[in-house]
Amino acid sequence: MAFQASETRTYDSLLSTTLANWAAGMEDTISTANKFFYAIRRSGSYKSVDALGERARYSLRTDQNSTANVYGGYDPIDVTPQEGITSAFYNWTQMAVSISISRIEERKNSGEMAMLDLLEEKTDQASDSINELWAKATFLGNGVNSATAITTPFTSTLTGRTWFTPLAMLVSTSPTTGTVGGIPNNSTNNTGVTFWANQRRAATDTNFSSFFADLDGLRNDCSKGVGGPPDMHFVDQNTYQFYCKALRTFHHNTSYARADIPFENVLFYGQPVMWDEYMPNSSGGTTVLSTSQGTWYMLNSKFLQIKYDSQTNFITTPFVRPENQDAKTAQILW
Repeated sequence: MAFQASETRTYDSLLSTTLANWAAGMEDTISTANKFFYAIRRSGSYKSVDALGERARYSLRTDQNSTANVYGGYDPIDVTPQEGITSAFYNWTQMAVSISISRIEERKNSGEMAMLDLLEEKTDQASDSINELWAKATFLGNGVNSATAITTPFTSTLTGRTWFTPLAMLVSTSPTTGTVGGIPNNSTNNTGVTFWANQRRAATDTNFSSFFADLDGLRNDCSKGVGGPPDMHFVDQNTYQFYCKALRTFHHNTSYARADIPFENVLFYGQPVMWDEYMPNSSGGTTVLSTSQGTWYMLNSKFLQIKYDSQTNFITTPFVRPENQDAKTAQILW
């Protein structure tokens, strides 16, 4: 027996409202399953914007203010107009996942509670799917499609659209080549200092002691300037296990973890080190991990940011029935 139109509208409204309520907490759900997204949100670097503009704009300081000086009494104070501020630009990107319920699924789960259970299962599935794609595209870039394309943004084989700049492009193994955010990596400021290149250090260690020395050296390189030291560390599985082995060897204790991080971690200078299954082999330029190569990203949240549209932050659309399908579909949009 077919549903009456009024019942169909009631079901559609119930499903849409319930999905919207569940999706209201999806940002938290995804962040507690996605290590990089969690670290960005936790640091306060996940920023809402109300007006998008053509592209996402990030202010960038290339020089300090040279008028800073000491003075006394009637000494003149330098009022020279200052430069040294520019902008990096990134294209906006979108991600979506659909939730569809067919007529036969609807009938097999007739009754309000059964239908809501089905919706919850499909919502969990959608959440897991968008979370996995988010992580893969961020860590692996287009390595999702081609193993050696980790330094180019993920490109959908269906739509041809791209995701945002992958970490392997931001933390380059060739720091003074290429362009990021419209700015060449080898750009220098008014005093001739390269300001847009990341730090990079090739490991020279032959034992645990020299391994720690390499880590200390890279951390110190990344700590120069006014931004402070790195506050988030991401590694591949092999590097994580090697680091834990080194800790056990030197300290006989691996309990140096941050209890407020919902992921397995150990500490390095008081900051969490987390391994991610999608961490690429940066030195090898591939998604294929190696037992002889490892990757350690030391990141500073002061210089990382994700801007999102306040009106499209994991929002849901109503369930609608296409004219050529015996089903109804809603989307979760970011």
